[in-house]
Amino acid sequence: MNRKHVFFAVVGLLTTFVSQASVITFDELANGEIVNGQYQLSHGVSIDGTNVRLGQNNLAVAFDTSLINTQDPDLESPFSNINQPNLGIANPGNVLIIHENPNSCNGLICNNPDDEGRRPAGFFTINFSSSVYLESIDFFDIELAENGYTAQNAIHLFDAQNNEIFPTDFYTPHTGGDNTWNRLDFAVAEVASMRIHLNGSGAIDNIRFSVPEPGSIALFALACFGLVARRFK
Repeated sequence: MNRKHVFFAVVGLLTTFVSQASVITFDELANGEIVNGQYQLSHGVSIDGTNVRLGQNNLAVAFDTSLINTQDPDLESPFSNINQPNLGIANPGNVLIIHENPNSCNGLICNNPDDEGRRPAGFFTINFSSSVYLESIDFFDIELAENGYTAQNAIHLFDAQNNEIFPTDFYTPHTGGDNTWNRLDFAVAEVASMRIHLNGSGAIDNIRFSVPEPGSIALFALACFGLVARRFK
């Protein structure tokens, strides 16, 4: 771990003690509801979904995994976790997909939601109204083993100046295919926006983050900088 990684990790750790954690679960949405500004007031978060094959935005759509006989049985609960079995079986309720058929949508809701399975599928864009400490995100039904970072499975994190944080460090994890899930831990501070690429079918849920109290990041950043500087003298 280099100095920059240590700095962000320590800042993020301290931030959790002076902020309140938030989790976006999508559970209050209707099946097929298009997600964009619903979390702006409650969480300071806006979300968009882009279908790369179609070149079309506004296709981040809620999918109710508790239903049966859906357009996508691969996203029906329950989900096993083969990579981190200690996390157990997941029954997440609603998850977020990149919808494959905009002709079924009326601008607010899409009938028969189904994730885009052709490759590359697309990406989610998540913007935070203020910089956050990003903790983790859950992934579902990622089909292919992602053996390393590529443009098609990249996860980009950006700070408030639109500088990328830890380029090439994060990418969509392989969950094991149909009806499986996994959690990707970030533990990164100062995240103002992010872009999550899906190389094929899949979904996300439980976006966990913390918003620091005003002024706390600057104060702790100065303190942590001193600690890191001393550590690497």
